[in-house]
Amino acid sequence: MSVRTSPERIDQMVALLNAGQFDQLERAASDCARDHPAEGRAWQLLGVSHLVRGRHRDAVATLLRAVSLMPENASVHENLGLAYCHLGDHVSADGCLANATRMQPAAFSAWVNWSHSALQSGDAGKAEDCARRALALHPRSAAAHLNLGKALAAQSRWAEAEAGFRAALELKPAWVEGGLGLGSLFESTGRLRDAAACYEGLTATAADDWRVFTNLGRVRSVLGDTASARDCYARAAGLNPQNYAAHSGYLFHLLHDAAAEPAAIFAEHCRYGERVDAAFCGRIARHANVPDRARRLRIGFVSGDFRNHAVAFFIEPMFEALGRRKLDIVAYSNFPDEDAVTQRLKALVDVWHGVAGVGDDALAQRIRADGIDILVDLSGHSACNRLPVFARKPAPVQVTWLGYSGTTGMRSMDYRFVYRHTAPPGRLDDQFTENLVYLPCAMSFETSRDAPEVGPLPASVRGQVTFASLNRPNKISDRAIALWARVLHALPTSRLLIGAINDVDTAQRLLDMFARCGIEPARIELRPRLPLRDYLELHNEIDILLDTVPYAGGTTTNHALWMGVPTVTLAGRTLPQRLGAGIMNKVGLPEWVADSEDEFVAIARRAAADPARLAVLRADLRQRLTHDPNLRTEKVADCVARAFRIMWHRWCDGLTPEPIELQA
Repeated sequence: MSVRTSPERIDQMVALLNAGQFDQLERAASDCARDHPAEGRAWQLLGVSHLVRGRHRDAVATLLRAVSLMPENASVHENLGLAYCHLGDHVSADGCLANATRMQPAAFSAWVNWSHSALQSGDAGKAEDCARRALALHPRSAAAHLNLGKALAAQSRWAEAEAGFRAALELKPAWVEGGLGLGSLFESTGRLRDAAACYEGLTATAADDWRVFTNLGRVRSVLGDTASARDCYARAAGLNPQNYAAHSGYLFHLLHDAAAEPAAIFAEHCRYGERVDAAFCGRIARHANVPDRARRLRIGFVSGDFRNHAVAFFIEPMFEALGRRKLDIVAYSNFPDEDAVTQRLKALVDVWHGVAGVGDDALAQRIRADGIDILVDLSGHSACNRLPVFARKPAPVQVTWLGYSGTTGMRSMDYRFVYRHTAPPGRLDDQFTENLVYLPCAMSFETSRDAPEVGPLPASVRGQVTFASLNRPNKISDRAIALWARVLHALPTSRLLIGAINDVDTAQRLLDMFARCGIEPARIELRPRLPLRDYLELHNEIDILLDTVPYAGGTTTNHALWMGVPTVTLAGRTLPQRLGAGIMNKVGLPEWVADSEDEFVAIARRAAADPARLAVLRADLRQRLTHDPNLRTEKVADCVARAFRIMWHRWCDGLTPEPIELQA
């Protein structure tokens, strides 16, 4: 057997590569490597055949062999760097690509690939430098201009970034990558209509690209067009069944569909769960956690919302309280940026991991290595979730909570916390794959620490009742507007204030919808999204909130209570439809919860007709929230810690999860 093969045989394999005949290439390269095990080019081409077909672990193993045989070959190092990049191992990728460019400084493709890897790892400065090095070699490279645009956008250098994206598109018109980059820039700078137009333009030239429809769905959601967003996410999930994020987007918006039946919503969530769980069925390794019933537990929390986000208002006081209950708290943050809220949360946990750039396999391995006993998902099917990690079962016990008001649909998720007034025992059980854990007290909520004082009842000053909705625009359904219009018709001198409306087209769409319900624009006041303190101050212009349907308010209703403003809410048949009912019940106001639309209107009329009583309630609510022992964070934390211990005991005893109903 000769050490080297003939140049002709190598040339034949290169021809197969250039022709895209990768099956034939793999067979030829495999045969050549077997016949000539010291032939580095054979191992390289075999590795490339794995790389181009997405078999990245096989590619790494094979290309490492090639590197050992050809240590000074720049192209092999570049190939290996690409394989590592695809696996999310950007440290190894950068090392390989640095070797490639050191050996061959004029290796244009290596600079482009290094720029891409740096972008993936979050090193925008390195990505910019590599992209500029590539452009110095080839000024008319669309790929290099694209990477430069992304690197500049990551540094908030918006004008330069836009120039980079437009340069890429000028060189390569209708290029989906360039269009996605430009659209993303428009989103980041608040130019939502431009972003939507950009993505809509791509649907004609890239009708089979799931990313286009995912991005378009996201923008349409922010613009308040929930039905269109749902359909875009459904299209994206259909184009790529492994795109779990798009499927989650579809489910999230399905919960906002007033026409969707609970059974149908549950079935769609189960379809997601079956798909993601099936990918790991039979592949879950035994957990190494010590089954000691009494030992100190390590609780991991996974979220994309450890920042200025609604979830933080709930979880910040809970982290502080749980840390005093013999629990080690480990946080896994899946959002790339940090803010002041993030810094406060970091100070409340024992261990903090930023995992936005960590792949699912690597994150699951890290969780196992951290010895997490109970892993808690705080995102559900909302943005930046890591549900596919939970399908890998990296912890013995897994729980979902807070960030999403529906089931995950996953059998690998063992439990879900619910509040008994929101989900009365036995009432919603058939809508969840998880075993429900019924808390006797509502989740703690901490609003801004510098919240303004509660002002006098606005109606006593204005002489008219001001209703309001401060929920996100994509919660404002046709049904909600029709219901609110009935309230306005019943109280002809009242007006309605709607917050968080930043887009002109969204504003006009809402006014047109009210006009079709017979409500003139003069009775509707639209306000933009505001910083938190200004948002809270806005409540001093509001007498009563009108809840959204079918997806009720959560954070908005809690903020409003702190500012002395009650909410009229309609209790429905799903958890999202019952959020308002749970919140109003927790403060002892069940009379504000309607069971029908007629009752909703009647409650609003009754409250507006008695301003003196409304003024007393306004002055009392903050005191009630502050002093009611059932609303103390400590009490909720006691229940949650007790539930964690029950879950743990069942695992230690080899018992399967079952519903848990805690008593106060």
